[in-house]
Amino acid sequence: MTPFSTFWIIAGVMSLLALGFLLTPLLRRSTLKEDDETTAEIAIYKKRLQELKADLKSGTITESQFSQARHELEEAMASDLAATHPQTHLEVKRHWLVALMLVFMLPSLASLIYWKLGSGDEVGEQLVIEENSKQEMNSMHHAIGSLQDRLAENPDDIQGWRMLGRSYLSTNEFSNAAEALSHAYILDDQNPDVLLDLAEALAGNQGRSLQGAPQKLIQRALIVAPDYPKALWFASISALQTNRKEEAKGYLQQLASQLTPGSEEEKMVRAHLVQLTNSEIGDMENSNLMSSEGNSESTTASTEPPRIEVQVSLDSEIGKKVDNSATVFIFAKAAKGPPIPLAAVRKQVKDLPLTVVLDDSKSMAPNFKMSNFNEFKVGARISFSGNPVSQSGDFEGYAEGTLPATPADPVAIVINQQVP
Repeated sequence: MTPFSTFWIIAGVMSLLALGFLLTPLLRRSTLKEDDETTAEIAIYKKRLQELKADLKSGTITESQFSQARHELEEAMASDLAATHPQTHLEVKRHWLVALMLVFMLPSLASLIYWKLGSGDEVGEQLVIEENSKQEMNSMHHAIGSLQDRLAENPDDIQGWRMLGRSYLSTNEFSNAAEALSHAYILDDQNPDVLLDLAEALAGNQGRSLQGAPQKLIQRALIVAPDYPKALWFASISALQTNRKEEAKGYLQQLASQLTPGSEEEKMVRAHLVQLTNSEIGDMENSNLMSSEGNSESTTASTEPPRIEVQVSLDSEIGKKVDNSATVFIFAKAAKGPPIPLAAVRKQVKDLPLTVVLDDSKSMAPNFKMSNFNEFKVGARISFSGNPVSQSGDFEGYAEGTLPATPADPVAIVINQQVP
């Protein structure tokens, strides 16, 4: 049974309960009216008969008079009861008519109001998305189980172990990913992809920090393949996480030389280099300002740190074209500055719709923070490559206009367009 069917079954049960509350008083009231009138007639008859018997006993009336009076009393009671029953029958019939009208009108009216004012399409779409997500997750777990069975029979399949590790990485199961990729590493410790995948899994287990064991794996990958772009990128992030700016610049310059001139990847790396240079100039200016003797005291304006709450949803038509395990990036960029994300959150299509908060805690490195800027562009992107850089064929959406550091209300984004 699907969630959509369950929804309508629950709605039907609730309608029946509502009808039960409304119909019971109507039908009960008619029955009570009939019983009350009949009981009253009989009570009057009994009381009058007792009076006649008392008169007979006291000698007020004779036996003949008593018989005559009793006969007249019985005829009167029969006549009264005959006159009461048609009226009672008509009253009961009228209540059944009202009951039948309620049976047909209440569900119809409720459905009409819900269709006009409710969110039937949205509820239906959300239930379908949840059902598809559940089925997709079940399919993925089934695929992982099949892959594990295959690896149990062929434990030397390095690509199988790497595929298993990447599957766990896509669902943020970093411990399982690290275990699978460790098998691949044992089989081939000279494969840069295996080294970097394992570094990513280990970093996920320690808050995405590339220090320690991940950094050693990155350095080993650079020894094996000195110009490998992914290794250079990871090395630059690792350096920035510990504020080693010059080292990070060296890796980025080397990386830029490996990329196609004018490509989105090359532009992003160049923007990182510009931002690093600007941040160093800013540090120097701040240092000179603090050492000047012209002011005996300095004042700084206290500003609230940037914080943007983002509500992300997916266009229903696009939802039919993408896999639930595809990567989703929600990001904030400077409205006037380098086109690199200052803060980003990584999720999956199956998590949509969702709400996230973008602030300095979501920055990739200390030198690229939202607090360095005042205005932002906020967007969300489905990346089929798993790369935060926009590529042809990806789907994305942006919030309207330029946003301040701390908007009063949550920002709504609908992923509804494809990157050409």
